[in-house]
Amino acid sequence: MRQLGTQHILLFRLLRDHFLCLTRSQIERVLTLVTRTANRHLDWLVSEQYLCRRFRVDSFTHFQTPVYYLGRAGWNAAGRLTEDYKGYERAVAARKERGMRHLLSVYDVCLKFILNSRVRRIISADDGTWQQHITFGNVPDCWIQFDGSEAFIEVDLGTESPRVVERKFQNYIEFQQSGRYGSAFPGCDFRILFITTTAERIGSLQTIAASDSIWFCTMEEFLREELNHTHWFALRGFYALPAVTRKEM
Repeated sequence: MRQLGTQHILLFRLLRDHFLCLTRSQIERVLTLVTRTANRHLDWLVSEQYLCRRFRVDSFTHFQTPVYYLGRAGWNAAGRLTEDYKGYERAVAARKERGMRHLLSVYDVCLKFILNSRVRRIISADDGTWQQHITFGNVPDCWIQFDGSEAFIEVDLGTESPRVVERKFQNYIEFQQSGRYGSAFPGCDFRILFITTTAERIGSLQTIAASDSIWFCTMEEFLREELNHTHWFALRGFYALPAVTRKEM
């Protein structure tokens, strides 16, 4: 392997535009390769400085596992200026380990949308929009505009108390009912996709979801099923995401 392919360029652009870093399994999804072949690609990309590795401690296996970010050659291949690379590298190094599991879980969700639908816009939690222009008491994990719809994404690892989650839901509903959401995102659908750990967790939270605009799903099911699968549980029943068509890669 001595030349870049279209999937490599796609990976560089995703890391440039949406993701600070990605895991090996997430990169397999982008490259559409089985593990053994993807490993060979990754080794080559690292050796040629298209990608770099950062190691993190996996809280479940207690082993260090790699995440990958753009190397200097990948940075340039993605159309970025060489003199800006140091700042990017510092941002990767500064990302605290404490929040890495949650960040990568949010990336799992965003990557599923990007690879399986036509995503027009993603506003991540790190975007200054939520502090400078749109404030309503929450910093969403992200807001995503895809195909014919839009949604806030909340990824829950089961660590927040029901009281904290309820306050978060209330902030979202007040934001919508006050008209501020419509002013900030004119013509856009209002929906919160709350992706959590287990069906039991959903059962414990559904009683505090006082709106049919709050949709629940487990991460396992979300990643396993098609985007247009009818598995989102809300106040009035089960739903499928509207107008999702499979993206041609």
